[in-house]
Amino acid sequence: MDRKYKDCIITYVLMGICIIVYLYTTLRYGVEMSAMEGIEVGGFNPLYIYYDHEYFRFITANFIHFGLMHIFCNIYSLYNLGILMEKILKKKKYAIVIIVSMLSTTCFSYLLFLLFNSGTNSVMGGISGVIFGLIGSLLALAILYKDIYSYLFKQIATSVLLMFFVSVAIPSISLSGHIGGMLGGFVTTIILEKINIKKKMIIN
Repeated sequence: MDRKYKDCIITYVLMGICIIVYLYTTLRYGVEMSAMEGIEVGGFNPLYIYYDHEYFRFITANFIHFGLMHIFCNIYSLYNLGILMEKILKKKKYAIVIIVSMLSTTCFSYLLFLLFNSGTNSVMGGISGVIFGLIGSLLALAILYKDIYSYLFKQIATSVLLMFFVSVAIPSISLSGHIGGMLGGFVTTIILEKINIKKKMIIN
């Protein structure tokens, strides 16, 4: 396998899963997928977890996409940001950030449902929460290591603000999922880096 692909294997696997799932749902439902069809293939809705205990939706929702534009934008963003962050974080920390971002995307939305009974009529899906998790991870690095990573975050800051604006402006996009993903990536990276710093201090 080419070294370029080995270095970013997790990102390519994530992209591959999303594409395979989208091809499956396209063959089953067509290019565009309805909310109920999204539920059938693992989309997130808090009622299905609260009443039916379908906890798999916390993970599976991250891999379904509702249309061609939806998956194109997410795959394009994941390719650009994922490859960068996988090289920076290295595989182990990158995998942890990805998994936590997946869970925080859906769990944050579920928490809002428990607290405020929100999201009962919505179906959430897509890898965008993970993308926001990687944005949160880069923000954490920019805060911890300003001299090294702050310029990288500044380069994407405008795009991040635009993505948040779109999340607010378009009701069908899950703002809570994006916030949850970003918080998960940010907090996880802070914790991982603090642990790494302590290990280095002990060794020295």
